[in-house]
Amino acid sequence: MNHWSLARSLRSRLAVAIAACLALLAGGVVAVSSGASASTRPGHPFHLTAQDASRWMKGYLNAWETRDADAVVKLFTPNGVYQSLPGDPTQTFVGRPAIHKYWFDVTRPQSQITGIQGRPIVDGNRASVEIWVKFVDPVYNPDGDHKITLLETNVLTFASSRLVSKNVEYWNILTGWHSPPPGWGR
Repeated sequence: MNHWSLARSLRSRLAVAIAACLALLAGGVVAVSSGASASTRPGHPFHLTAQDASRWMKGYLNAWETRDADAVVKLFTPNGVYQSLPGDPTQTFVGRPAIHKYWFDVTRPQSQITGIQGRPIVDGNRASVEIWVKFVDPVYNPDGDHKITLLETNVLTFASSRLVSKNVEYWNILTGWHSPPPGWGR
């Protein structure tokens, strides 16, 4: 096998491994064959695009920046699930009224909110989107100027209505305001 063939084979195997990891993170069932393909949730109900996921996240960030819990719940299906801390039942909110209450309560002390999103990764009816959000919050940072930088990845499951039926957050908080490193979100 020459160098080009080896490189092409390794790239193909790497693509399969990345797709499998993304599917597992999104909770999908992964089928990987020796033919270098991977799929999740065969027969998903519609074709979700990166633009769909980006448009949803733009609405999410706009609602956050204005602390508008009413706008946030309109992004979810009526029985949508919002997991702020996966695995913690006290941080899992089911249905629009529960999501509204969580969002209203958590965003009330926040101010000076600005957020940006990375490029969505889409597979079937699921998407993962990184966000980088800066805000002031005396609850999360009670000392000094209360500045926070939140680094978050949202794993979103979309219904055919382009509303989210499940959002699982993975996040980290830094005190102070920090800018994304070069190449972040690509």
